[in-house]
Amino acid sequence: MATTLGGVTLAQPDYEREGYTRAAVDVGTMHEMADGSVVYDSITTRYRFRLSWNGITEAQQDAILARYIIKTSQAFSPPDTTGTYTVFVVPNSWQDSYLEDGGDTRRYWCQLELMEAA
Repeated sequence: MATTLGGVTLAQPDYEREGYTRAAVDVGTMHEMADGSVVYDSITTRYRFRLSWNGITEAQQDAILARYIIKTSQAFSPPDTTGTYTVFVVPNSWQDSYLEDGGDTRRYWCQLELMEAA
């Protein structure tokens, strides 16, 4: 399956567990009442995605960074499903580093996070 963000096909994330994760984030709160009982005020559950790439080229990294810079909602298709989610980029989630592979091609590791829109 192709990984897309905002209609742009991105390099496939790492195939290891650290390369693509999806977490359920509950929107709501728990209250402890005066009698000791607990009440859960649940609004919804949405997904938070973490994607990372290792050993990608500079052009692949630039394409991913260009999608990170966009702060409006984007369509996201993860690598493991045909489903599509409407997401926002999580602020300050971009990280990258240069990798020396001994060759002439510059290689990078990078990571970003996405949050499903309500």
